[in-house]
Amino acid sequence: MKNISKMINRAPWISYVIITFLAAIDALVSIILIYPNNFAPVGIQGFTVMIQHLLGISVGYLYVFVNAPMLIAAFFVLKKSYSFKNLSYILSFSVMTVLFQKIISHFDLSFLEYRAQSEEQAIIAAVGYGAFFGVLYPIAVWLGGSTGGTDILAALINRFKPNFNTVWVLFSINAGVAAMSYFVYGRRALPVILSILSSLVSGFISDYMLKGAMSGLKFEIVTNKPTELSAEIMERLDRGCTEIPARGMYSGAENSMLVCVIGKKQRVEMEKIISKYEGSFGFCTPVKSIYGYFQRY
Repeated sequence: MKNISKMINRAPWISYVIITFLAAIDALVSIILIYPNNFAPVGIQGFTVMIQHLLGISVGYLYVFVNAPMLIAAFFVLKKSYSFKNLSYILSFSVMTVLFQKIISHFDLSFLEYRAQSEEQAIIAAVGYGAFFGVLYPIAVWLGGSTGGTDILAALINRFKPNFNTVWVLFSINAGVAAMSYFVYGRRALPVILSILSSLVSGFISDYMLKGAMSGLKFEIVTNKPTELSAEIMERLDRGCTEIPARGMYSGAENSMLVCVIGKKQRVEMEKIISKYEGSFGFCTPVKSIYGYFQRY
């Protein structure tokens, strides 16, 4: 990952190429899984999908039109690189959507579309797209952009109202898409369920990729044998420790506190190590993210 980051820093255009490629794949997957199965993903894209269903206007044209005002505002208010990367994603997604739709229609390639024949198969389509988008979205964010739509709206709100909770705005938009899909798709509950299910799957996966992979556990261990205990931690867990002088307020004994951040799967092993040293005890707290520049020796 570090090598990829260095490569992108040396050649920033690579991030635009990757974002453009992701948007093109998103357009293709949407055509295969979403449009034939009559459900709308949450967010701004969901509104465009429903308009396409009602009026026959391609999502490719609608997505540019809906995002244009927010892109213009983002260009003057937010970072230029963020705006251009969003523009790259939106244009690529829109152009490729129109292109793929024309190719499938002209060459009669409708067999490529996944058309569910039952509610169970429709659920597979919703879960499939949610899983795909859940992987795609964190990559776009990691590259310094997003997928447009509600992401740009949230960034604009946060720019002017840093203390405003944008979660409720995004929740209202997503709930509106799910509620409207009930009426757009023939007053049926299934499209609403598919919309919500797709959102939950994508949210779970993207949240894990953005936060879960960077999370860990912080152990704070009070001990009178810091050298032996830290040596075993570093040998068995391959994790470093920071020693802080500590004095017991009840006994007045001079001890040390070891601070160590480990992976979640190493918790049991850490507990076994601590239990071997008499008079030592520790407690752990979850760590959402770990930042810094570390060099392994």
